[in-house]
Amino acid sequence: MYMFNKSQKALKDKVSSFVREEVMPVAQELDKNRIFPTQLIKRCGELGFVAPELMTDGHYRASEMCVIFEELARGNASLALALTPHYLACDIMNTAASPELRADVMDPAFALNKLIAYAISEESGGSDVLSINTTATQLGDEWVINGSKSWITASGKADGYLIAARTSLNSRSRDISLFYIDASTEGLEADIGSHMIGLNSCPTGHITFKNCRIPLVNIIGSENQGYALLKPTLQLGRLAVSAIATGIAGRALELANNYSTTTGKYGRNLSSYQGIAFMLAEMYTKLAASRCMLYCSAEQYDAKDRQSAIDIAATKLMSTELACQVCKSARQIHGANGLSSDFEVDRCFRDAQMLTIAEGTTEICKIIVSNSVINSALK
Repeated sequence: MYMFNKSQKALKDKVSSFVREEVMPVAQELDKNRIFPTQLIKRCGELGFVAPELMTDGHYRASEMCVIFEELARGNASLALALTPHYLACDIMNTAASPELRADVMDPAFALNKLIAYAISEESGGSDVLSINTTATQLGDEWVINGSKSWITASGKADGYLIAARTSLNSRSRDISLFYIDASTEGLEADIGSHMIGLNSCPTGHITFKNCRIPLVNIIGSENQGYALLKPTLQLGRLAVSAIATGIAGRALELANNYSTTTGKYGRNLSSYQGIAFMLAEMYTKLAASRCMLYCSAEQYDAKDRQSAIDIAATKLMSTELACQVCKSARQIHGANGLSSDFEVDRCFRDAQMLTIAEGTTEICKIIVSNSVINSALK
């Protein structure tokens, strides 16, 4: 098993205590009523869960991020998901935003007094992050933004958005630029989208930009250099989702174990039956494998290992698919109760399904990994 160092263990204990005392008591109500966890997000800021102290050279350390997200997901995966785009946006803006923009945005962002969403995807693009039709045109001392974004986490709830737009209409597909747009900007309309099957407390919606005017200093990095800034955060986002999946699987195993050891008939607990005991053994094994691969991949990312992109895609593929399997087994152990929304295991099952799509679908991860394997064999 992966062994945490002292600082990681202390961080894990701190987040676990917060989850146990403040998140778990309200998680079911938030999910049932589709309530965005605004107060819990603010508490995460107060506790320093997105603080700059978690960074090295201006970028978040993936290992600590995974510790935080795994523990948060044990209590409420929607809370962890809502913080994912915020992490990615802060990771980019902390080093690439203009001094004026950093002075205005970063301090409240690090304190989570300002929540930032990551608005890259578009309806026509699907899994192609570079298929972007939103445009940014410079007019005098302003940028004018027009277009739309789809499947945006925390849409309608965020205080600002990091977006990608095309600034050179006849250039290569990778010639995109990044911008920060405050949610109050005239011409920006954001909705919370349709109801999904899981992650009910974190909306996934759509944003439209109609002649949105923002200052020139709101460009992040250089014009047409957005892809170079986005590329590392694609890996960071997959690690975040992998950590959330691992947290959900861990909670599902806890619930199944607790239920099977306290429920039964004829003087026997469910766990005393070999069929149930073997299911628990398989669930633990899958969780252990996911957790080991998650933190090893996170260390690769922090070390800037050239192999990390492939291994992170493999981690995302394995952790999300195994989380679905673990949650399915946990639901089965609960019997008919596992089909009831009154039982937490149902939420685990629904939330896990969502993660096979987020931040690179299972199929996209298979393409990345298989291409690497095939190409390496040909060399």
